[in-house]
Amino acid sequence: MNWLLLLVIFGLTAVLQVLVAGRSGLWADEVFSLALATGHSLEHAAAVADPRRGDFVEPNYPVPAEEFSRYLKHDDPPANPARVVRAVLLSDTNPPLYYLLLYGWTIVVGTSDIALRLFSIMCALACLPLLAGIARRTGAEVFSSCVLFAFSPLGIYYSTEGRMYSLLWLCVLATTWFSLVLQQRGEGIAVYALWILTSVAGFLTHYFFVFPWLAIVAYLSIAPGKLTKLKLAVCLFVTVVLIFPWYIKLPESLATWRITQDWLKWRPPGFYRWVASLELVVQPFSGGDYRISNAAALILFGLIGMAMVSRLRIQVFGKHRLLLWLSFTAACVGPLAFDLVQHTYTVAVPRYAVAALPFAYLLAGVGLACLSRHARFTMLILIILAWAPTVLGIYRSGWRGWSPLREISRAACTNAGPSDLILVHSIPSGVLGIARYAHHSAGLASWVGQLGTRRVPESLLELANGRTRIILVKVHEVGEPAPEENWLRANAVVFDETDLGSGKIVDFRPRGAKTF
Repeated sequence: MNWLLLLVIFGLTAVLQVLVAGRSGLWADEVFSLALATGHSLEHAAAVADPRRGDFVEPNYPVPAEEFSRYLKHDDPPANPARVVRAVLLSDTNPPLYYLLLYGWTIVVGTSDIALRLFSIMCALACLPLLAGIARRTGAEVFSSCVLFAFSPLGIYYSTEGRMYSLLWLCVLATTWFSLVLQQRGEGIAVYALWILTSVAGFLTHYFFVFPWLAIVAYLSIAPGKLTKLKLAVCLFVTVVLIFPWYIKLPESLATWRITQDWLKWRPPGFYRWVASLELVVQPFSGGDYRISNAAALILFGLIGMAMVSRLRIQVFGKHRLLLWLSFTAACVGPLAFDLVQHTYTVAVPRYAVAALPFAYLLAGVGLACLSRHARFTMLILIILAWAPTVLGIYRSGWRGWSPLREISRAACTNAGPSDLILVHSIPSGVLGIARYAHHSAGLASWVGQLGTRRVPESLLELANGRTRIILVKVHEVGEPAPEENWLRANAVVFDETDLGSGKIVDFRPRGAKTF
């Protein structure tokens, strides 16, 4: 493929992703990323909180919004990387590499919304040259594979989210690339070192990296090429040794109580495991929530698959294409295997199979390589058109996830004054998200029910004392009841009530008095 075309795709992708990234506020998981990257733990039990190390603590009284939003900024002086690792151990069930890299990134470029997301965009853009190199070595049509990766709704969404998924793609693709180089050349200590480095990076980015990685290792065992099995074994051994210091702590980390623990064990409404598993397989190809677009996209990819099978027949799994099939399958099946062992509902969460995405488009590139140039170009145009409504929807909505924190915060804080109380019922990342976008003089208080530090009515009376209004904001509750809302409905007057996305805003006024 002409490198000029790759540069054009690179430029268009960068512009599109930056435009999308700037449209919406952060959602709770992105707030969580920013807090941990600045050395602040959010999900710990109240009894283990250490304010000197930046841990989240519920104030006993209303405070300015800035008191909460400081958890999303670097301290002065900034925390050291060891405190970031400690925050990850206390709060997250993911490895620390993403947060450590984000720590360095935000020290340089700041902690604004776009700064957070630019790190993910940079990782996604770095995937394109690797994708092109893998396509060339596996018989996929390079231009087509890169276009599909660049303009897919799923790719755009996760490339512009302040989470570790585009870094996961980068690690997976880099490991795949170096695997093909080792298989075909089998020499060069630098390449072995880079294979180990990218494998370690993947294991320290997301635990589900193990699924495509095992597929890559299986492929190298089946078709080692010029890579001897002894050298492969040495690479595996060194990789295990390097990740051991973190993984030895994994049982302790997973056993630690967290505010959102066991949420993967909640059965979603209308859940059917095999339907959810099938959705993980087709999600890279689908047109999103638009029925016609979705059907059109799946039909187009189905035609590409039929052309690939018709042209290649049994060779569809031949040569290096087997690596793509194994990696795609492992990334999709891995969450299902995890569920069967852990009795969870991971397959209901699409992002846990997102490592399959680049392999899906490489396989589609193999199919498109079987078509004539005119047919290939026509298919690409039709696929992009089928995807366009979803891409436009991501851009226009201004909402990300199912908790539009920026919009909820602005709606709740409209006309809020010094005598008002904004009471946020949420997990800490939801509270911090509301505070991040709050521009008002009202006092702000959190009600994190999972922490067990609030009591009804004692805590509520203390927080509300002397206030003319209580604006209750419920968002990203993670299944926690709101007894404070029940008490307010029974003892105050509901002046106004608004639903905004998954959030609810209720304006309470005193009953028979000017203040609470």
